[in-house]
Amino acid sequence: MNEAAPTTAHVLRPHRRIVELDALRALAAISLMLFHLTHVYSVKYGYTTSLGFEWPYGAYGTQMFFILSGFVNSMSLLRRGRPVDFVAARLIRIVPMFLIVIVANVWITSLAPLNEHPVSATQLAANLTLLPMLFGQDFVDPVMWTLQVEMLFYFTLVMLYRIGGLKRYFIGWGSLLMLSYLVCPALDSVAEQASGTAWYAIANSLRHLLLLDHAPLFAMGFLLYMIKTKTGSLWKNALGILVAAFVFHSIDHGKHNPVATVLILGLVTACAYAKMPVLRLKPLLFISTISYALYLCHNNLGCTLIHRLDHIGYPPVVCFGLSIVFAVSLATLITTRVEGPITSWLRTRWERYRSGQLADRPKVAVQ
Repeated sequence: MNEAAPTTAHVLRPHRRIVELDALRALAAISLMLFHLTHVYSVKYGYTTSLGFEWPYGAYGTQMFFILSGFVNSMSLLRRGRPVDFVAARLIRIVPMFLIVIVANVWITSLAPLNEHPVSATQLAANLTLLPMLFGQDFVDPVMWTLQVEMLFYFTLVMLYRIGGLKRYFIGWGSLLMLSYLVCPALDSVAEQASGTAWYAIANSLRHLLLLDHAPLFAMGFLLYMIKTKTGSLWKNALGILVAAFVFHSIDHGKHNPVATVLILGLVTACAYAKMPVLRLKPLLFISTISYALYLCHNNLGCTLIHRLDHIGYPPVVCFGLSIVFAVSLATLITTRVEGPITSWLRTRWERYRSGQLADRPKVAVQ
């Protein structure tokens, strides 16, 4: 299918920052934090007495984040038009803080209630690659599985760009959706019998590498960006989103409510068109600036703090509240004092390096 290339001028022209999309990132981070420090903690470790409430909807925060990522990172790559700069920007943003937090988690996981499963040297080494599941290892912090998915999405997006899969994006994304629809259910149906065999381990690694469980969500975000930039046919892009949603709900074993998918798509679309001024609240925009540090630091540290306070007699609601205050305060400190300076320094060095590269290119004489 010959669709208009998403590298046309109307895609690449500068866009003003859409603050509502930043607010969605904040909402996703808040949802995950509430999910882990209420529902997940209660299930895995348990408060000494009932907390009295839970937020069991963390899966929808992740779903919204992946759709949002499909939109925002497609915009970032296509506007730059240079995959090397896109990848560099993402690595500069993600890797330094991730490595610092992974090393810190070696100490954190020695504390109760996380000390039942100490970190092995093999697990630590696999985590330092940012892709431990490809090596059959668990994450030091369970919430970080989404970061592996995000990193693989960058790889997938650049791969599609390089082979022309974003120019003819129905072929590029359609191929991934077809693989998702066929491969995921097939592997799930033989998981019990084939678990432990070499071929299943290889097939499962390829499943993770190609993002087959999450490709439909990223495809929805990409197609929303195509609609936003008036690239291709509106009805074909809308149909593509419906197909991606169908594939997603065909392979997720009922973990997500289709109504929630419709609502999330509607919310992301409204924000993309800046039609949600209610989300321009300063607290939400502030949370969006610290969202990465909050994502990295809230779970393991929050669990150890809740456990310590809970077992010395503080009411569960106080333990939960103090863990939220601690996570936000720590994320603010890390963002302003660690992440910000490191990221700024690396970006400056990268820009100087790229400027030197471009300056050294031979100039073509104008005839």
